[in-house]
Amino acid sequence: MLSNSIIDRNLKHLRKTPNDKVSRTSAQFFYVAGCCPMMTLVNRLRTAAHLDRLRILGLCAHADLTVCELAEILGLNRKHVVRHVRLLARADFLCCNEQHPWFSYHVKAGGMDGGLVQFLVDLLPHGDGHHERDLQRLEAMQDARSTGPSA
Repeated sequence: MLSNSIIDRNLKHLRKTPNDKVSRTSAQFFYVAGCCPMMTLVNRLRTAAHLDRLRILGLCAHADLTVCELAEILGLNRKHVVRHVRLLARADFLCCNEQHPWFSYHVKAGGMDGGLVQFLVDLLPHGDGHHERDLQRLEAMQDARSTGPSA
């Protein structure tokens, strides 16, 4: 964890005037993102180090998916999925596609991180029950979407 003195110094840098209100979290992020690439990497890896977030990365590597689609495939509450997607997007793992009527997300390919996202996706155990089941549900959902409603 960052020491209070480091955070307080960064609070001073972030305030344009003495009356500006800047949270300690913003100061912490400023320090991590702006001053220490190693801490940035550590924080990104911490963000990814969650079962549901890894499952989301695995699915978004295969298709553009909305939060509702992810929630359906994962069998999770939509609010939880929104939180996980937001964290992954903030950590620069996911990109948002705003061309649809609904926002959809996909894995951010190529970036200045040396392919960290693709590396994490490649590390996912393909024989894992969660990953296999998620991909089967994704395929079933895509099949249902392509055939359309049966009349």
